[in-house]
Amino acid sequence: MKKFKFILIMCSVLSLSVCLLTGCTNNEVKEEKQEEKTVAITLGKQFESEIKNEKDIEKVAKKIAENEVLKISVDVSQIKKGDYISGFQKEIKDFKNAYVIRPMIGTIPFVAYIFEVENASDFAEELKSNADLRWNICTEADEMHAIVSGDYVFFIMSPKNFEQEE
Repeated sequence: MKKFKFILIMCSVLSLSVCLLTGCTNNEVKEEKQEEKTVAITLGKQFESEIKNEKDIEKVAKKIAENEVLKISVDVSQIKKGDYISGFQKEIKDFKNAYVIRPMIGTIPFVAYIFEVENASDFAEELKSNADLRWNICTEADEMHAIVSGDYVFFIMSPKNFEQEE
């Protein structure tokens, strides 16, 4: 009878341990999946998909601006040579063509660019090394990403999401 109780207790402890371990693993997977759904990652994936079929970066920028993850009103504008490009510690130049996706309200820490350049990998590295997540005085972006596809660079600085904290 004592052996039976001992085996029963051991089985219970093992079952509980397995449940706890499985629960921790599931939480880690949920956090990983949630991380993948940030604004920057979502829009970056959309850029990669759109640029494969459409080389007109104005059209790509407008499609990205319509993404439901952007719970803000945004504007899509062409950047001309000599225009100020916000979010960087030095002047960004040497691009063939560029568009910006930015919020209508300037205090929201979001900005995304699509650049057409000659050496996209080097250009993306220049953007990352000169980016300033706190380009707005009162706000700061949570993350930045640079995605390179052929002669195009999609660069974004944004909050992880636009959900209201309660």
